[in-house]
Amino acid sequence: MRVRRFAALLLSGILVCAVVAHAAPQPVNPQASPEARALLAYLDSISGQGTITGQHNFPNDGSRWTDRAYDLTAKYPGLFGEDFGFSAGDDKDSVLSRPAMIEEVKRQYKNGAVIALTWHAVRPTDDEPVTFHDSVQGHLTDYEWHQLLTPGSALNKRWCDQVDVIAGYLRQLRDAHVPVLFRPYHEVNGNWFWWGYRPGKDGSAALYRQIFDRFVNVHHLDNLVWVWNVNAPGGSAGPIVDYYPGAAYADVVTMDIYGEFKQEYYDSMIALAAGKPIALAEVGGLPSVPVLAQQPRWTYFMVWSGLLEGSSAPDLIQSIYHAPQTIDRDDPRLAAPMGAIRKATALQSATSPAADPVTPGATPEAKALLTRLSGAGGTAILSGQPGDPASPVAAAVAQATGTQPAIVAAELDLSTPEARQALLKSLTRAHESHQAVSLSWRPARPTDNAAASTPGQLTDFEWSELLTPGSTLNKQWADQVDSAAATLHALEKAGIAVLWNPYPESNGKDAWWAGRKGIHGSAELYRMLFDRLVQHHGLRNLVWIWEADPPAFGPGATGMLSDFFPGLLYTDAMELRVRQLNTRFPVDRFLAQTVLGKPIGIELAGDIPPAEALTGRASWAWFVVAPGADSEARTDALRKLYADPRVVSQPQHQ
Repeated sequence: MRVRRFAALLLSGILVCAVVAHAAPQPVNPQASPEARALLAYLDSISGQGTITGQHNFPNDGSRWTDRAYDLTAKYPGLFGEDFGFSAGDDKDSVLSRPAMIEEVKRQYKNGAVIALTWHAVRPTDDEPVTFHDSVQGHLTDYEWHQLLTPGSALNKRWCDQVDVIAGYLRQLRDAHVPVLFRPYHEVNGNWFWWGYRPGKDGSAALYRQIFDRFVNVHHLDNLVWVWNVNAPGGSAGPIVDYYPGAAYADVVTMDIYGEFKQEYYDSMIALAAGKPIALAEVGGLPSVPVLAQQPRWTYFMVWSGLLEGSSAPDLIQSIYHAPQTIDRDDPRLAAPMGAIRKATALQSATSPAADPVTPGATPEAKALLTRLSGAGGTAILSGQPGDPASPVAAAVAQATGTQPAIVAAELDLSTPEARQALLKSLTRAHESHQAVSLSWRPARPTDNAAASTPGQLTDFEWSELLTPGSTLNKQWADQVDSAAATLHALEKAGIAVLWNPYPESNGKDAWWAGRKGIHGSAELYRMLFDRLVQHHGLRNLVWIWEADPPAFGPGATGMLSDFFPGLLYTDAMELRVRQLNTRFPVDRFLAQTVLGKPIGIELAGDIPPAEALTGRASWAWFVVAPGADSEARTDALRKLYADPRVVSQPQHQ
């Protein structure tokens, strides 16, 4: 409590010291985090006193353009800009680079930079990835626009699904206490993006307010400082006042200028902002020293990737980066306040829960279980095996090691009332023995109730019906889920948290739910299950696991995990099912980037690897040994695995 109180006092001190002659501005999000409030107060304090230098970077370029600015000037820009991207493959704007981009943002923040993030959003009628011209610069009809802004419509739901993906990444930064200057639907008065050039109350400003409401009131992204942005008016860009969402939705008011820094642009922003900080969110060529002297209230500028040298002469670059009114990353005017914010939130983090489940209002047992997994990777690994003591795996482990696993794994069997009761008794015994419980669910095919192992996929029409609320097939699926929910509720009532692994191997080829790529494929079914169990049934004891086969490439192969991943808002951890672990390839690190530091586990469906492949420097938080052919070699491998002191097991109860 003393540490938390000191952290709060330290942040309060930052806010007080940042204010010069007037009160600190109030964020438009009443629940804004202390670090977001401190960043906004800092911008307000330098308004008219100095301008932060800034540099944008393409998502697949890491810090390339920031580093280039340092090469040219021997100074790091004070602001690090990034984008969430929209394209495929190895393109500079690839959506596949998002996990690495978030990690780079965390690194830049720790190094002292202010973080600014933009998103070239995909048109809601399209699915990621897209091309810039066909989607980002696409168009919506007036009818489509009306549907987009209509809660509950099909297009509004598609939009929610798309922005929720970005919310998942921003949540990672929120949980890491990284404040973000977030600039959605930028250059909103221009006619070149699908979201722009719609003036008036129900135009582009309404879409900005819609994402504000979802991110603030649904996802509670309280680390965001809200940045509203226009392009310099004229030609293809309309009057800025026609697109303003209102003072209640913008913390910082910004303009993009690719050309002359006219005084009228500056004056119009000062008038519209009405005391809020203003900034140059994007520039091509740098503003000169005389321009900044005439327009001192720009609190930062951000040069677009590749344009620092291409649009500014060498002497201009040097004069701006070494001017007394500009503030780089290591300038004490920025380094000291940012360092104080990081120090205070580090103290705050030390007293915060180690893990925050994706389920709102998760039970204390679920939080404790996820915290245990989060603390295991890299230092220890929790052991797991089938829950039936008579199974070959359990018998082999017990006989060879005299231990029982830290995790008991089982299949959710609802075939008969007797099977359900036997499962509940088994899992209750495991819980009473202080073992964690893991449940996989491989439901019957909803079209004909055939067992999950029965060959046969749904047709495209059947899949569409399955995902359509109220259809016959959707109702049959809901009946399946409701039956599972009854068992999960019984476990919740008993105080048992569950590592919940539904629709496993969803990137595979065998199961009816698997192998469908894209936002409306296998990932959508997983999200639909999440919504029914969490929102409809109110289950709060589940730690959500997403299980996959190893990615593979080539004709007919599974491809990228991102094609099937349901998103960070729907998964607490990830599990990989392997037949044989390649000990030379650090697959755990590859997976850790996919889920951005969330716990990762491994199901050993074939050979038992050497202990050092799962421990040591590996990031695995848990393993589960699947049933396999009983042999002396396998028993010996299990014995050696459990003998490793970093493998967490429990003494066998007599």
